[in-house]
Amino acid sequence: RRQLEDPPPLTTAVYRGGTYVAKKFPITTFLYAFGMVLMLFASGLTVSEQAHEEYADLLESSQAESAALEAAEQRHAMASRDYHNSRGFLGFGCDQRCQQYKAKVDKYDRELQVARKAQYAALSEAKSKVGVFSMYAVQEARDLFWRTFAAGKGFAKRSSMWDLLFMGIGSMGRDEGIASFVLRFAFQVLINFTMGLVGALVAFVWYLWGLVKSYQPDPVTAVAAFFVFTVAATSMVVTTLLGLYGAVAVPVYSMAYTVGQNMRIEGGEGAGGRPP
Repeated sequence: RRQLEDPPPLTTAVYRGGTYVAKKFPITTFLYAFGMVLMLFASGLTVSEQAHEEYADLLESSQAESAALEAAEQRHAMASRDYHNSRGFLGFGCDQRCQQYKAKVDKYDRELQVARKAQYAALSEAKSKVGVFSMYAVQEARDLFWRTFAAGKGFAKRSSMWDLLFMGIGSMGRDEGIASFVLRFAFQVLINFTMGLVGALVAFVWYLWGLVKSYQPDPVTAVAAFFVFTVAATSMVVTTLLGLYGAVAVPVYSMAYTVGQNMRIEGGEGAGGRPP
């Protein structure tokens, strides 16, 4: 009778898997390692003293546009509140007074768009003095990534909380062991974090192009910066997901390895103790 091979030790399995992936997908492996190096160590290029002074001066002068934008946002918010409060039952009706508020909302909306463009232009002029690979741009890209990353984690945590609640309710009255429940919940958590972090990466890439353009680089530099920042962010998300999947896979694999060893030992003892 053919016997099944025992699974290799955990370290051996990880080494074999990593070696296989590196040989099978060398370019992907290189980009992953390159992205992690950037994420861990890259801080951007140091700008000259003159560029720093020009950047600081233009950034300070853009405070007027920022203040104008804040005032426009406040006016628009107040007008929107008055408009929604003046609408009829369930928002289906709009009398003459309501129409006046709507006209104000439309007016302040146009002013808000103008203020946003003015602030963007002022900030973009300041950023153009330091460049898209400067320490300022790299830090801004990092901040954007960690904001979207935190939002993705928040989504995953909230979803997991609700899943725990509904899975607990659904398992009441069922003959399900605690180990089975924990394993089922762990896999659901992995699904939630995969969705949340992949969604966070998509959001980061969506906003990244606008960030890159705000530094006014030439087309080649813009594409290069977009690619480099995307690779770094993707590597970080992949590393996080690998860590999460590993946290679940390691105990499961260790349990399977231990069971296999015990079955082999018991089988050997049974064969040795069987009378001829």
